Amino acid sequence: MMSIYHTGYQPDSVAIIGADKIIDRTLQNGLQRAGLQVKMLRPEQLGQLHSESIVINAASCGSDAVALPTVQHICGALQQGSLGRLLHLSSYKVFPAGSRQSFNEYDEPKVNSRGDSGWLHSEQLLAKEHNVSILRLGWQVDCGEDALLGRVLSSALAHKPIALNDSCRGNPATVLDTVRVVVAMVQQLASTAPASGIYHYGANDSTTALEFGREVIDRVQSLSGNEFAVKVEPLVGKQEYCSEILGCTKLRDVFGIQQRSWRQGLTRQVELWLERFGPAAKLR
Repeated sequence: MMSIYHTGYQPDSVAIIGADKIIDRTLQNGLQRAGLQVKMLRPEQLGQLHSESIVINAASCGSDAVALPTVQHICGALQQGSLGRLLHLSSYKVFPAGSRQSFNEYDEPKVNSRGDSGWLHSEQLLAKEHNVSILRLGWQVDCGEDALLGRVLSSALAHKPIALNDSCRGNPATVLDTVRVVVAMVQQLASTAPASGIYHYGANDSTTALEFGREVIDRVQSLSGNEFAVKVEPLVGKQEYCSEILGCTKLRDVFGIQQRSWRQGLTRQVELWLERFGPAAKLR
């Protein structure tokens, strides 16, 4: 007989292959609040996976230099395993940056010249599996030192000007918003949602690196006082327009998940970065 405390999810357990980033803990907390049992695994612990759990491969949420080889290794191992449902977090980088307005879920990804073909190869390792959902994410707004947010705030801490691209547009996703989406998908994958598919998630508004950087500095000013100022300038020289925007209609149509603005939760994301890498007092 089912326990009166059972959530109704089948399965009701989730294994997260982590990125060794703040998203691991945030995702774990979000899933636990939803009533799911969660087990965190490192890439070398894949032997502990079993078919009774939904697996989330969140290793892609680390820095590119570390994440990409790790993600490819994990996808190769998962392809050979006997697993239940898998949610693989991927990237907008499976598409070549170009002049088109946006990329939707039905567009064919292509190997591009940016050295990011590993993201596509990782997807291809899993694409033929019947139980794999792929969620491609837009620009990640996370707590990594080498991510866009980190580079802007590092310059702020050092009181140095920063030059950013103002010609390439993307639709970012903060850690908190990404976790919101992933938790909602897992809840439905453990209910009646289709077992496989390709989906996109990014904010409902796009931006350039320059616009984003100026918004971040505005948030820093609100936290530290209006006297704080760091120059955020466009890169010198002509920049070719490109789009890295993900269209996200399929996620809404299948899972009912709505997009949010990348500005929602940005202040909290700035606070988390400062808590991790430097006291706010240094900004004054």
